Amino acid sequence: MFWCRVVFLLSLLFAVKVAGQIPVLPTPTPNPRNVNPIMGDTGGFDRLRSIEMMSPKERSKNHPLLDEKKGIYRRPARKETEALAVSETLLQRYAKFLKAPNTGIIKLNADYSCIPTSDMVVATENCLAFLMPGAGAAFSFRTESYRLLRLADVILLAGEFRTGGILQHVIMANIGDVPIEDVSSETNGIKFLIDLKPASDGPSFTRFDESVAAGIEAGGLMFRKAHAVKLDSTYILRSIAYRGKYIRSIDGIVYNELDYDKRRDVIVAFRVAEIDSNGNVNLVWKRLRDIEAPKLELNE
Repeated sequence: MFWCRVVFLLSLLFAVKVAGQIPVLPTPTPNPRNVNPIMGDTGGFDRLRSIEMMSPKERSKNHPLLDEKKGIYRRPARKETEALAVSETLLQRYAKFLKAPNTGIIKLNADYSCIPTSDMVVATENCLAFLMPGAGAAFSFRTESYRLLRLADVILLAGEFRTGGILQHVIMANIGDVPIEDVSSETNGIKFLIDLKPASDGPSFTRFDESVAAGIEAGGLMFRKAHAVKLDSTYILRSIAYRGKYIRSIDGIVYNELDYDKRRDVIVAFRVAEIDSNGNVNLVWKRLRDIEAPKLELNE
């Protein structure tokens, strides 16, 4: 009984000590090929089964993490993204290109140890500058913003561009040293992306996912979920972010996460314009097509 009281008191003191501090996650072991930070513990095809089993009922969304300006689905303010500001030299190089609509330039954070494995930030010293959603390693061409990995279109992870969002198909190819200004609907590989038929239900989603994971060769290009980062290379990508429901819960508040995302079907070209001394990757991009995303019918 005495030792039980001692343990209880020590636990209470520890709880008081950490209360109010920034939630800190241990820095993940750099072994990105054996973990899935994109989907956490629910990855691959299991997420479809999870969605089918979840209740579609939703409750109030009054929670700090769901706040549109401060929550986990926010669009980061300029001050938050200062650590990933693009150099003035690069901005000048692409000044004329960036005047065109549906274009942009971003820098992706190469430090994958800062990528959270939950919705809590990694507050180690080297990561305090990357508290935006996805730690600045993931970007959505649909929202034109840094996003959580599971809502992004492209993710920089261990020297590769990767994909794998919720209820989403992303397929990409490296088309080589093609100036971003020259990429159009006539560029090799774009027609293949346009002609891809989206999935309509769970089984067709799984078949599509399996084919992309295996890789698809077309027009002399290899289309797949991931490609190595190469300087002065241009990539083409189609992201189909299906409409539907992905039910999540925060402190008992149940909600559809896809309500906090712009679900669209886009085709994008992006080019690795520069890799800085920290390994961060500067991308210049343009959206070639942006249409309404199809709805994925799953059994509720």
